[in-house]
Amino acid sequence: MAKRSKFFYRRVIIVITLIMLLFIIIKGLTGLVKTLFGDGESESETSTATEESSPAIENTASEATSLETSQSETTPSETTPSETTPSESNSSETTGSTTETTAEVNMNFSTVNFYKSRLDARYQAYAALNPNATAYEIVLKVNMNLDYAFYGMIESVIKPESLSALCNKYYALPSDFTPGNLVQVTDGYYVNDGKSYMLRTEAEEAFKQMANKAADDGVSLKIISAYRSNNYQANLYEKYKNNNGQEAADRFSARPGHSEHETGLAIDINDVSQAFENTDAFKWLQSHAHEFGFILRYPKGKEHLTGYMYEPWHYRYLGTALATKVLNAGITYDEYYAMQLLE
Repeated sequence: MAKRSKFFYRRVIIVITLIMLLFIIIKGLTGLVKTLFGDGESESETSTATEESSPAIENTASEATSLETSQSETTPSETTPSETTPSESNSSETTGSTTETTAEVNMNFSTVNFYKSRLDARYQAYAALNPNATAYEIVLKVNMNLDYAFYGMIESVIKPESLSALCNKYYALPSDFTPGNLVQVTDGYYVNDGKSYMLRTEAEEAFKQMANKAADDGVSLKIISAYRSNNYQANLYEKYKNNNGQEAADRFSARPGHSEHETGLAIDINDVSQAFENTDAFKWLQSHAHEFGFILRYPKGKEHLTGYMYEPWHYRYLGTALATKVLNAGITYDEYYAMQLLE
């Protein structure tokens, strides 16, 4: 009985051992097959994952291309005054920017009291290019046309016969314009250089009154430049450009059609030099010119607004009421016009 039991246990052990060996062999063969022929399910999953990731890659590339295109369209073109035309400047600095960035500008320009709805697209474009500017600054700069380079966008002078007419690097007089009430300046009120000078009647009369009052205070005021025709201004500007180069000439001389002297309302007094600001005549004018309707047209430190270097000798007749308002505002006439007179 004992021998039979021992034999039975041996057979059980042998069977178990064989089963374990068979399991090991089968598992080993399965691994070998996977290694040799690959896992069809994994390969399928990998393929699916790749296909699913492709659209994302394509979208990223598309967004990058779109961004690159947007950047190229919103970057303003670099132009020089002599090469820029109104349509080119408008396209590069205003229209292109508005197309891509209007939706991104969240600013209510209508809160500025001198806002012009017709200029809204330009406000939007300027805001996009100058994200740190306030609504007030943006509206003022665009109203002054400073979203363009000087001479980069030119309009006709509005009401050229008006005493308040603005003539600058953005507003031009017609080439055939001649003020309708020009008179010769009375002898004794201009420098004795053999030339004759002309002004519009109201400006000539106002200057005589101003010069008489200055003389009572011991100050001499004499006109050394007054009305100029378009042809005269063209020749003068050409001479300065040939002698000094266009960039330098543009700082102190106007191109034909853009000179205030062509309005018959502008005068140069006593001395065309910076040293004039150190004279008693200049100090007197600073205190009294507005009382007779004149303003200092190109103040010190305002070249970025007026386009011209400081000219202590250049005065513009506006009439007493308007000249006083501009003086009290403490700003250039270009700024005042953009805020109060622009239609």
